[in-house]
Amino acid sequence: FDSGARVKKGDVLVEMDTRVEKAQLASAQARRDLAATTADRTRSLVESAAVAAAQLDADESARRAAAADVATLQAQLARKVVRAPFAGTLGIRLVNLGQYLNPGTSLAMLQSTDEEFVDFTLPQQRLAQVQVGTAVRLTLDGDKANPLDGTIAAIEPLVDPSTRSVRLRALPKGGKGKLRPGMFVEVTVVLPVARRVVSVPVTSVVRASFGDSVFVIEPGAGEQAGKQIARQQFVQTGETRGNFVAVDKGLAGTETLVSSGAFKLRNGATIVVDNRVAPAASSTPRPEDR
Repeated sequence: FDSGARVKKGDVLVEMDTRVEKAQLASAQARRDLAATTADRTRSLVESAAVAAAQLDADESARRAAAADVATLQAQLARKVVRAPFAGTLGIRLVNLGQYLNPGTSLAMLQSTDEEFVDFTLPQQRLAQVQVGTAVRLTLDGDKANPLDGTIAAIEPLVDPSTRSVRLRALPKGGKGKLRPGMFVEVTVVLPVARRVVSVPVTSVVRASFGDSVFVIEPGAGEQAGKQIARQQFVQTGETRGNFVAVDKGLAGTETLVSSGAFKLRNGATIVVDNRVAPAASSTPRPEDR
């Protein structure tokens, strides 16, 4: 076969050296034919009472044994021919003509192109908002101007215990040939209802084993009057999109937060605000290659 060739189910990909097995098969077929002729002749003689019935039983047994030998050799020959298990496109050929093959040697990668799909995950909190048939939008890396529409075809019943996420499978509509195995695809689930959320830059959130928190900038009181202080506020975060993360609990949406260097602060620390060093945040970041 040639690298990159299209094959159908059952097409021969590799055939190993079978000259010895083919010679043995020819000999076994000759013995089978002789055994069948002998059994037929013996049956005629038994009908005329010329030989004992025991001779016919022995000849019939010899015919069945010869037929079994032929079937064994045919099975051995079939095992030395590698056929395409399904229709698809072959990858780069990894073997050459005349090469000795050990058990387990890879011949080539065969990828099915009959059905294109995209697997992705969602947090378990979003599971109640999606179902089979929910619309999705697939954006290919390198072709962001032409996203593909699709629908959710299957939802994994098991939640990943380590990430608390659910695996889903989406089928695109159209765009045949644009998706390739292993390709990075950005999946957007089109929910039927929009909701308002409080979102903050991901750099504002301090991750810790005892919980996530942000630092709220407030005017000082008492000895810190006239200054600004940082108050630690614990929050419950939700979905992340780009450089923003949704805050489900803990903020009203009117607070002013520390967006840079929050991990250096402690509760009640005096701070000086300098927005010149504030990191840029976007829901669709496009980092530049350096």
